[in-house]
Amino acid sequence: MLALAGQEPQVDLDEILKTARASYSKGDYERARKMLEEAWSAIAEKGPPADPKRYEVLKQLAGVLSVSAQYTDALNYLELAINWRETVIGRDDPKIADDLTELAMVCYHLKDFPRALAILQRVADTHVKTAGFESSRVADDFSRMALVNMDAKEPDRAAGNLETTIAIREKLLGPEHPGLLPELDRLASAWLACREYGKAEGTFRRAMVIREQLLGPAHPDLIPTVEGLAYALFGEKRFEEAEVSYKRLLALWVNSAGADHPMVALTLDKLAVFYREQERFREALAAADQAIAIRALFLAKGLSQEATARQAQGEKREAEQLFRRALVVLDPSRPEQEKFRQQIESILAELTGKPGKPKRKQP
Repeated sequence: MLALAGQEPQVDLDEILKTARASYSKGDYERARKMLEEAWSAIAEKGPPADPKRYEVLKQLAGVLSVSAQYTDALNYLELAINWRETVIGRDDPKIADDLTELAMVCYHLKDFPRALAILQRVADTHVKTAGFESSRVADDFSRMALVNMDAKEPDRAAGNLETTIAIREKLLGPEHPGLLPELDRLASAWLACREYGKAEGTFRRAMVIREQLLGPAHPDLIPTVEGLAYALFGEKRFEEAEVSYKRLLALWVNSAGADHPMVALTLDKLAVFYREQERFREALAAADQAIAIRALFLAKGLSQEATARQAQGEKREAEQLFRRALVVLDPSRPEQEKFRQQIESILAELTGKPGKPKRKQP
């Protein structure tokens, strides 16, 4: 908004807020921040203290700073926004709880865990008064407290808060509702951190039932639950049941990602550790060898892909070097790598003008 001659230019706050929101939605946080700081400077200096736009500018500015990981500045603006709402509207305004939740999470990002937990407890107390204990808002509050507990290295307290969350959600949703899964997963992880393997097992099994009902027994989304269950059973030294889960985990990865995927290798690494713990060294060695072969094939394919790109750019020498590196990492004793090895040898023969090696006879 332009001013008349002799007057100071006036800031069009509505236009600034609109433009800042547009910049924010496009990921241009720096431009949004600068515009909002300009707006705050204008309204803080000359705007009426009770103007709701003061609060709106402060909240938007805190949000932009928070998403930009400028948490200290975000904290300051959020505190100003909360102070405005408490002063102008009153401390009993129920919307203050939402602002306090944001403030708690900023404290969480700043690693000020005691303050974050204290604020979240205040929010929970407010929600109990306004919505009752068995409400989704209170469940969300305890879930957030558990998040802070875990980062504060307090998994036992996190487990207690998650049990409260799950108990409330059960009342609202039912005992086998998919909405329980996020907290069940986190509760199982908390029990693992506490080395309460029996409790972790029970929680993973409960999550498994819900997921299998929802997705079926072979869906890749079962992978984290199957892996957690295998680890819990391993911790309980229930080796036979743990082996069943580890093999199921391996099959899920193979079916969803392919037999030569790196996550299959990682699962084989876990099987190798599992077998060595029981002194089943032959099976451990077989699993480890297979994991190494998968990684070698994955590396060889990556080198070959880059070599092909270099060849297309006319960089013949560099392409040849990369193809030869790919050949080096492949294991001649692994029959599953033989076809790819022959392909690379054939490409090298064309590149160098030299005949390739004769095909090896299969035993």
